[in-house]
Amino acid sequence: MESIYKIIDSYSDEYIALKKQARKYIQNGSNIDKNEKINILHRPWIAPLNWGLMLYKGADRKWINQVEESIKKTIPDFYKKFLTEINGCFLYDISMFGLIQSLTRSFLQCHDLTTANIHWIKEFDVDQSFFHFGGGKYSYDENTGYFYGQNKIISIRKNGMLVTEWNDFSDFLNDELTRAEKGMLKEMPKKIRLVVTE
Repeated sequence: MESIYKIIDSYSDEYIALKKQARKYIQNGSNIDKNEKINILHRPWIAPLNWGLMLYKGADRKWINQVEESIKKTIPDFYKKFLTEINGCFLYDISMFGLIQSLTRSFLQCHDLTTANIHWIKEFDVDQSFFHFGGGKYSYDENTGYFYGQNKIISIRKNGMLVTEWNDFSDFLNDELTRAEKGMLKEMPKKIRLVVTE
């Protein structure tokens, strides 16, 4: 447990909302797996290996250059920094894409940033030059996409309808984590009691 706290505390304060969520639920069966992924808030009521938060080990900076060449886009500075600290993550119903070095089914990887910017972006009515870095729940059967373009972070539906926009990555993380946590708690079985630390 001490090693998890140490890693979380090492994250930039720009990710304070994420750090708070991790610390809040860390006492609920958390661990670091053999692939150095941090798993927090074990949720066996969903599936035996389900976690509320899954944070992947930071990426090597040279991977970022390789991905930029592959997707023919510049990864925004705020997301480059995020990738070097957290190379993709799952935060309740949020997926923040990361850099995949090789495809494998032997363990759960983050969603792939390259695939998102070459293929998944085409599913959205959005400027295709925008940078696609994640997605979150909109309704029971629809997710929004997270994009960066024209100096803004936006959340949009596939039909192009704007859901929310932000000027700052910290504000984005705070707002979306607050929304996602509320949804997670609402869907949790009433008989489950979480250990919450503030």
